[in-house]
Amino acid sequence: MKKFKIKNIIIITIVYAAVLSALLLLVNRHLLNNDITRALDTSNQVQLFLEKHPNVPLPSSYRLLDADLKNEETKKIADGAPYSRQLKDGQIIVTAPIYQNGQIKSYLSVSQDLTQTIFIDSSIIFFFLIIYLAVGFITIERQRKAALFSQNIIAKIKNIERSPLTQSYLISDDTDQISVALNGLGENIQSQILSHSEKKENLYEFIEFFSFPIFVYNGRGSIRRTNAAFKNDFSDTKNLDIFSPYAEFLQFLVDKMLHPDIQEKTFYFEPISAYYQVRITPLPELDNRFIVTMMDITRYKKTLDAHNTFIANVSHELKTPLTSIKGFAELLENEKLTAEETHHFASIITKETTRLMDLVHDTLLLTKQNHRIEKKKTDLSLLIQSILDRSLPQIREKEMTLHSELKPLSLKTNAPMVHSIFENLIENAIKYTPEHGSIFVSLTKENSKIIFSVTDNGHGLTEIQKERIFDRFYRADESRSEVPGTGLGLAIVKKNVSDLGGYVDVISVLGKGTTFTITL
Repeated sequence: MKKFKIKNIIIITIVYAAVLSALLLLVNRHLLNNDITRALDTSNQVQLFLEKHPNVPLPSSYRLLDADLKNEETKKIADGAPYSRQLKDGQIIVTAPIYQNGQIKSYLSVSQDLTQTIFIDSSIIFFFLIIYLAVGFITIERQRKAALFSQNIIAKIKNIERSPLTQSYLISDDTDQISVALNGLGENIQSQILSHSEKKENLYEFIEFFSFPIFVYNGRGSIRRTNAAFKNDFSDTKNLDIFSPYAEFLQFLVDKMLHPDIQEKTFYFEPISAYYQVRITPLPELDNRFIVTMMDITRYKKTLDAHNTFIANVSHELKTPLTSIKGFAELLENEKLTAEETHHFASIITKETTRLMDLVHDTLLLTKQNHRIEKKKTDLSLLIQSILDRSLPQIREKEMTLHSELKPLSLKTNAPMVHSIFENLIENAIKYTPEHGSIFVSLTKENSKIIFSVTDNGHGLTEIQKERIFDRFYRADESRSEVPGTGLGLAIVKKNVSDLGGYVDVISVLGKGTTFTITL
């Protein structure tokens, strides 16, 4: 058995460690960037809120700083930076300027907890170590098997030379290129000796192993053989007339009798609502017959159509705010306006920009593929309470009543995905509940399942609206244009709940309100 040199092992280990270090660096940098982005988003939301409610006191994690304040953070902004950030005691502190008429009016400092990376870093290191050990073990095992194989391969070749028709196939669980080549040699020799009828019977037996429809027909339009999948999707028949309802497909089969070449084409079989990718291959050695394979691609086509529809919807939704921003920006650039008009147009541009950013953010959340969901123990009651605390200014503005019943429950789950679920449902309840209305939020546990519900006494939903409420860009009341939103919130809720293995239920009565219930 060939042994690895110590030098090679050291080089591979160093390279592997370098890759691990680079990955850890990238992961930690990505998490830090996410924390910065989250803090900046919060800062932008607070600034927008302060524009409407300048006298509302802020929580301790937010501080308004005078424009005249001079320190390291404000100096960075004065030097041209759009914001400054500090990392201190497990927190990130982001300071952003607040502008008025192009001048810095004040600064807003936002403090938030940094994402803990110890668990993630440890998991990556453990995962890489397992891979390193596994690869080492597999490499050693392969070297051992290669040594054993080399001792037997010559004997196998001599056996094929002496009696090629009696040799069994060499391919086993330990298939390698040499065995595959020897097996191909044996098959080639055997195929030249097999009779015409044996070829035909072998083919007919072979097609039964496939789970998609296959049939063989001849130049006279007779179906000579079908497999079980074909009989299940169509019927057990001996004539091509079975495809009379599918005129285009039948014409395709007839054309192949005159022009027998390999060709693929996709057909829609309307009576059974299915798409099939059809491939016809001539069999000149079997009485000029043709073998037809039919791959069901209905799910792929529907997914592609849904993708195209989603792209069209996103493009339409992006066009509206961009048109408004462009139009009002041109007015500000080319028209002589009063200060009041300038401020009004600028506020519209800011509103549409925020709408555009929200749309892009929600679209990214909705299209993100959670192939591997990181889960850790999360205090759900604390998470919900933090969302409610941040929502209090909006609730007070509409003079609404908030009731909550939150059991102290924790769950091993993905905190950002759960936060998005709770936040979207609570924000929707606030948006669509009229002034002086009431909202009830609860968190309980039943039969080892976590139950979260949000109830409002808004306008309620019709049965048709309930069927479409989770569709992308659908809003139950399009006429209420004053209600902000992207139309993606509930679609994100449904996707996250599904990815986490839960389900969502909606109960609504027109004129009385709606209850969303999440079970995890």
